Amino acid sequence: MNILHTKSAKSAIFASFYLSNRPLGQWIYARAAIILGAAFLTILTLTNPAWAGPGHDHGEDAPAAAAGSASPRVSAHSDLFELVGMAQGNELKIYLDRYATNEPVTDAKIEVEVGSVKGIAAVQADGSYVFKSDIFAKPGEFALSFTVLAGKDADLLAGDLKIADPDEHAHDDASKPWLRWAAYAGGALLLAAIAIAVLRRRKRAATFASNAALLAAACALLISTTASFDAKAGPGHDHGEEAAPAANGNAPKRQADGGVFLPKISQRQLGIRTISVEESTLPKAIELTGRVVADANAGGKVQPTQAGRIEAGPRGLPTLGQAVRKGEVLAVVRVSSSAIERANQQSQSTELRSNLELAKKRLARLEQLEGTVPAKDIEAAKSDVSSLEQRSAAVGASVVALEALVAPVSGVIAAANVVAGQVVDAREVLFEIVDPARLSVEASAFDAALLTNIASASASPSAGVSVPLSFVGAGRALREGAIPVLFRTTAPKDGSQANVALAVGQPVKVMVQTKEQIKGIAVPAGAVVKNASNQDIVWVHTGAETFVPRTVRVAPLTGSTMSVTDGLKAGDRVVSQGAPLINQVR
Repeated sequence: MNILHTKSAKSAIFASFYLSNRPLGQWIYARAAIILGAAFLTILTLTNPAWAGPGHDHGEDAPAAAAGSASPRVSAHSDLFELVGMAQGNELKIYLDRYATNEPVTDAKIEVEVGSVKGIAAVQADGSYVFKSDIFAKPGEFALSFTVLAGKDADLLAGDLKIADPDEHAHDDASKPWLRWAAYAGGALLLAAIAIAVLRRRKRAATFASNAALLAAACALLISTTASFDAKAGPGHDHGEEAAPAANGNAPKRQADGGVFLPKISQRQLGIRTISVEESTLPKAIELTGRVVADANAGGKVQPTQAGRIEAGPRGLPTLGQAVRKGEVLAVVRVSSSAIERANQQSQSTELRSNLELAKKRLARLEQLEGTVPAKDIEAAKSDVSSLEQRSAAVGASVVALEALVAPVSGVIAAANVVAGQVVDAREVLFEIVDPARLSVEASAFDAALLTNIASASASPSAGVSVPLSFVGAGRALREGAIPVLFRTTAPKDGSQANVALAVGQPVKVMVQTKEQIKGIAVPAGAVVKNASNQDIVWVHTGAETFVPRTVRVAPLTGSTMSVTDGLKAGDRVVSQGAPLINQVR
């Protein structure tokens, strides 16, 4: 509504009352109200946003522009491949993926045939293919066929492409100009009816002049409103501060049914992968809490038996992760003692050395008298010398004693708690050695019946990681109200070293598969996400570029897989990689 014109019209009406120099009777108020009401009714009718054609902006309160339409597309799939073609000008951009896994196929040969036009699509640097033809620059419906050769796989795909005429959606006002003329005619008839009623009611000049002024003001108000409406509703005009641009129809977006439209180029950028699921018999699983411990037969600790000062071994002090061999000297402890102990040791060592000298001299004299003295005396003297030498050596070594710290088993250094020159106490743990291929997991169970119902187990240190375990045994005495259950890591069936992800003392989730069986569908743990209602959902690839959420009921199976017991059916293509990214599309 044009506020300036409205205020001017109101001023003219009140001025006419004054200039008529007649008292304002109730009938004048009534007719003025009729005229003003008719004028405002006309304003509301003509300025209603519904009169404006689609695509116009009517100010700050106008609704947001509708999303732009996507480029014309053709899609086709078989058991091997899924293909999407997008027309852009005179080009058809083609994306080819594996149907089951959604893995891009970037080295295929694609032959395109549309009508009498036939050719090979050119491979692009981004992994797509482009087929150029002027036929795509014209509107119409086209039947296309694609012959795909990818390695040893060959397939024939077909689909329809519809390119709409851009002139089909012209402005509604241009196709229906009679709407504005109907508005003009309605306003004119309203004014004529008011004029006739007023002229027939009163013939006096002053009253006529007053009513004429009222009619003139109403006409001015109606004309200004109509002109404003014509300027607003005209096709091709912009009526707001800045018209909102239409959204890109080729961009990812959430659809009204909760699904997601995700173009092929976005799928490749997000690394979306799928799996075709099948129903099978799966074990019922129970989740326990546990922690990683060293295997008693493959790990060990290094502790000194006496207090002293640390010195480096032949290869220096070992570092974390360093491989060591059984019997290898890791460090040396120079034993320390008190002053009185050292004094006693030195005194005893001096005495022994003196006695040794006397024994040697006695032995020498007896050997000179050999033949005149009994042989047994010479042998006794030799024995005394030997004994004193050994005692002197032992006491002398004890003054500056060294203790070699050796590795009890082969493995890697898991913990090192010393530096050169450090003073340590006896029985202090200086090094811990473990074998990464032989670790154990200790879990806590609260149901004794589980101990006889374990079929297999796995440890999950983090999301998506699973380490196979073998059941070793369980304690028969409760520890903090739970039964300790011991498992040992085993080599994965695929030959990978998954157990290197474990560290001694690390808390883990232990998934125990029982001997009970249930019907379900195994999916990766990363495929299950939460929706806005905090329900478990998976995303199903229902079309080439569409994904639909499915509410499911899940149970843990292993550390990296879940068992879906409700919500999926065999053959569904479930998003196995990138599900959280699809879940964020709005």
